[in-house]
Amino acid sequence: GRVVVAGRMQRSCEAFVAAPRCGVQWRGLRSVVSEDVCVRSGRMNTGLVRGAMAVKRFRSRVEMTGGEDDTAQVLVEDSFKNLEPPPSTFFQAIKQAQTAVLAAFENGHSLVEVEFPPLPSDQLESASTSSYDVSDANVRLALDFSKRFVDDGYGTVVLAFPDSEEKDHVVELCGETDRPADGVRLGTISDSSTSNIFERIWNPGQALPAVLPEDGLFIVLGASAQELPQVEKLVEAAGDRPIVLFNLKLDVSRGDLGLPAFPRKDLHFRFLSKVLPVYYLRTRTYSRNVPRPPYLVNYSGALYKVFPGKWQVLLDSASSTGSGGNYKRIATLPERPPLGVVRDLLTGSVEVDGVDMQKVAENNPAPLMEFLRKGYKSTTWWEEDYEKQASNNWRS
Repeated sequence: GRVVVAGRMQRSCEAFVAAPRCGVQWRGLRSVVSEDVCVRSGRMNTGLVRGAMAVKRFRSRVEMTGGEDDTAQVLVEDSFKNLEPPPSTFFQAIKQAQTAVLAAFENGHSLVEVEFPPLPSDQLESASTSSYDVSDANVRLALDFSKRFVDDGYGTVVLAFPDSEEKDHVVELCGETDRPADGVRLGTISDSSTSNIFERIWNPGQALPAVLPEDGLFIVLGASAQELPQVEKLVEAAGDRPIVLFNLKLDVSRGDLGLPAFPRKDLHFRFLSKVLPVYYLRTRTYSRNVPRPPYLVNYSGALYKVFPGKWQVLLDSASSTGSGGNYKRIATLPERPPLGVVRDLLTGSVEVDGVDMQKVAENNPAPLMEFLRKGYKSTTWWEEDYEKQASNNWRS
C-alpha cells in the first residue's frame, strides 16, 4: 500500500510536506519516506499525511506525483482484503479472540495479550459502574473464553487472579467452588494459602502452588501494574505452558511504570515487550473546535487487531449522530501505531455536515494553541525506545 500526494506543481507538494524537516529526499516529483501506509481520502488531508509521516518507523511509503490541478490530493492505495471486521457483540468478540489465540499458539507464541472492552461503552463511562462490575464482567467473559481451550485438549485451564482475596470473591460468584466449569479452576498468580481470609489471620494454612502439574493454560485476570512482577514470575514458573493476559489494560499499566511505589520502567523492556497482542480492540473519543456551527466536533474511533492480521484504525462514522459502533476502516499498519498517530488519522477522516475538517486542519489560525492542545510529543517513552526492549512482539 502507499499514500500518494498529488499536485500539478512540485512546489505545492514540497511546501506541504516540508521535505527538509521530514527527511524527504526529492527525486523529481517522487520521494519515498516509508512503506505500507494505508489511508483513503478524495482531497488534500493534512491529518492523514501527518499520520503517514509519523509512522515512518513502520516502513510506510509516501509518494509524491503530479496531478491535474494545483491542489494537493491524497490518494490512498491499499488492499483491505482478508482483514477481520470489528465485532458487533461480545459473543463475536470471544469467538474472534479464541481463534486469534489458537493461531498464535500454532505459530509458536506462548505469551499473548487479549484486550477489548468488557462492557458496553455507555456502562464503562457511567459513574454508577464500579470496579467490581468491570471485574465481574471480565470473569464471565474469561469463563466463556476458556471453554474452547478445554475442548481442544489444553488440560486444566487456570483463571489466575492477583491474590487470594480476589480469588475468594470469584469463588463466591461461582457458587462457593473453585471449579466453575469442567477443566477450569480458579487460582492465583503466586503461591497462596488454602485457608479463607479469616482463618489466615491466625493460621497461614497450607501453601497452594500457583502452578500445578495438570495445568495446561493460564488466563491472567485483574493484575494491576504493581502485580506485573508476580505475573512475570508466573510466566517463568509455567515454563512452556501458554499464558493469556486477559483485559489487563497493559497500556495503562505501562504508563504507571517508573512512578513512586510502582515497578521500574525496565519491566516493560524485559517482560512486557515480549507479550504479543493477538486480539486488541481499544476505543478512543476525541473532540475538536471548528470555526462555525457546531463549533465542537466529537468523534471516536478504535485501534483494532486480530492475529495474524495487521493493525487497523477504525473511525466510528456514526459517532457524530449520537449512535455508535458503525466503524469504517481508514488505515492498516504492519506495527502498532502510537496513539498520537491514531488520533491524527482519525481527525483527518472525520466528516461533518457543513464543516470541511480538512480545511480546518490546513488553515489553523492559531498554531500555538494547536501546539498546546497536542503537546510537545505524541509518543510515550515505551513507544520511542527500540534499543532497550528485549523483543518487538508487543508492537507486532
